[in-house]
Amino acid sequence: MKQTFVDKPEQLQECVEAIARSERIGLDTESNGFHAYFEKVCLVQIATPDADWAVDPLELALDPLLPLLADPQREVILHAAEYDVVCMKRDYGLTFGRIFDTHAAAKTLGIEKVGLHNLLADQLGVQLSIDEQRSDWGRRPLTAQQLEYAFADVQYLSPLRDKLHAELLRREHMTEAEAEFARLIAKESRPREFDPEGWQRMKAARTLDGRGRGVLRELYLLRDRRAREVNRPAFKVVSDLFMGEVARRLPKTEEELARVPGTSPQALRKIGPSVLEAVRKGLEAEPLARPRPSGEGQRWRRGAPGAPPPEVQDRYERLRAWRKGRAEARKVEVQVIAPNAVLWAIARTDPRDLAALGRVEGMDAFRLEQYGEEILGVLRAQPVAAQQQKLF
Repeated sequence: MKQTFVDKPEQLQECVEAIARSERIGLDTESNGFHAYFEKVCLVQIATPDADWAVDPLELALDPLLPLLADPQREVILHAAEYDVVCMKRDYGLTFGRIFDTHAAAKTLGIEKVGLHNLLADQLGVQLSIDEQRSDWGRRPLTAQQLEYAFADVQYLSPLRDKLHAELLRREHMTEAEAEFARLIAKESRPREFDPEGWQRMKAARTLDGRGRGVLRELYLLRDRRAREVNRPAFKVVSDLFMGEVARRLPKTEEELARVPGTSPQALRKIGPSVLEAVRKGLEAEPLARPRPSGEGQRWRRGAPGAPPPEVQDRYERLRAWRKGRAEARKVEVQVIAPNAVLWAIARTDPRDLAALGRVEGMDAFRLEQYGEEILGVLRAQPVAAQQQKLF
């Protein structure tokens, strides 16, 4: 099988022509999110029937490729497509025309180990040992090992797709899988936004006192500013451990700061004065309250500050119980039946009929047809608390 690293216009043209002749292709992307604050696609791997290609978007414009990938007449095979879909939409405005996601297909079939290496080993007997996922894909030149890894990620996608496709048809799950593929294609790329209150989700925020939380917030804001300046991921600029320990110990001098674990002397030489200034500002500010729990996956204690109304929690818990039973009957993960966010949306809106249920975000046509009446039945069922009240 011919394998080509594409960094010249004539090579790109050859790749474009190969894709144009293909009814389906394998595709994967590599980005530099582990090495840059402002992440971008750094490599696009494509497998056609006769050759594999690794296109360098740092050297070449991808414009000639994009219409071919957006053509619904051509199936693009990916594994764990959501990340690639979002990255290509973010960087190039690309919406794929038609995809087959081997990860989503495997989950629909109830396969437990759905990582690409696991699927290739279990379904095709192919063993892959190289792992360069966290390499710096934005650095050039790429190593031979990086390219070997990049090509391996796409060269077996087509036979894996065939194996999973046949099983989906045999078990009559193809419609469900295609609904998930459509959901993935429609996934929108959201601009990366910094949440200035994100410090509240840190483990240390729940154990520090009010003064310590004020310092933690200042350190969190400092880390983001510094990460943007040097274009590095925030976790590589200052660790959560270091910030938590600084907020706990409240160092006032460079000597005290040097005794805080979680960073290196070299890093401290660059950011030490700024860290001490953040400590000072945090201590001068009003002490901060302990953060409240949040998030759609949160299991709320009834009556807790910020908790949803009791009737919404009742509906959500009944929906969770229904979903668990459905998933066990199908032998799939509960998220295959419906993600937590969908259950919360249903619980909050409390739809009364199929039309209203269909307007809930995440209730695609397949879920509506397959589970709609069951979900409405769960919502109509009387809450346990109300049933108990009738007994007294």
